[in-house]
Amino acid sequence: MDKRVPLIAGGAALAVLLGMASLWRAAPEPPGDRRPGSADGWAMVTPGIAADGEAGAPGRTAPLSVEEVRQRLFRSGSLAGTEAAGDWCVSQSQLQPCVGLRHRFEYYILGLGEVTVDALRMLVQDDAQRAHGPVLAGQIIAIWDKYWQLRGHSWRNRFDQNDRSTWLPVFEERRLVRRQILGTDWAAAFYADEEARFQAHHAQLESGQPPPPDPGEPVPQMAPGKDPAAVHAERVARYGEAAAQRLAKADDEWADWQRRLAAARQEWQRLQAAANLSDAQRRQDMAQYVDQHFKADEHLRVQALLKL
Repeated sequence: MDKRVPLIAGGAALAVLLGMASLWRAAPEPPGDRRPGSADGWAMVTPGIAADGEAGAPGRTAPLSVEEVRQRLFRSGSLAGTEAAGDWCVSQSQLQPCVGLRHRFEYYILGLGEVTVDALRMLVQDDAQRAHGPVLAGQIIAIWDKYWQLRGHSWRNRFDQNDRSTWLPVFEERRLVRRQILGTDWAAAFYADEEARFQAHHAQLESGQPPPPDPGEPVPQMAPGKDPAAVHAERVARYGEAAAQRLAKADDEWADWQRRLAAARQEWQRLQAAANLSDAQRRQDMAQYVDQHFKADEHLRVQALLKL
């Protein structure tokens, strides 16, 4: 089977693949294995701002304090005016595996480049301690260190979105390493949803069946001048035969409703023009017409649309 595939255009499918690809990119080394300014670390600095403690930093010989880090990020930096994403994942005074902690970590990592990784680590630990005390802060920073190690892992397999034969080796390597570094519970909490979406998407592609509909794309609709056979064929290609049949039935029901409503509107206009009828007689005759041509659960809708 040819595993080379074109870039996927469907919005939902593309989001899955791009999401996986962005998480699979090469990442920085963990805090203990890097040095400021190293080629394989992420000790990036903004123009005119040297990394904390970096040799030769103008006017600075010591790392930033935690309050200076806050000043740089939240008062004059890119995180000013923002609220922290995610959660500390503390419940009943216990640290519980949940994806919110990963989101919280990634929020802090947005500040990388304005301060160093070591400064971010210090800020995470201080904020966690302010929220939940030193014991839980120590547990949280231990997960941070493992997460940073995972982000900086050197992957053997490379992902090529155009070559489906690369997908499963990449996926399985990531899945295994995540559990080796984070442990089973935290790896599942951080990545289980993404892994399940990838597996479902890959299985759908392997099946050769049409992908599920993209919620952002409008359903092909019947309209004047459109070829019904062409509309049905497009629906079958996008959603499958069974769904296309259900849509066709919905079309028929809608057309029947529109026909009956138009006829009721004409009848009401006729009755209103009948000079020999009183207003009460007109309404009584129209009520009988509605009873004869509409189901009971349609009566209120008809009355509202015709302003009876």
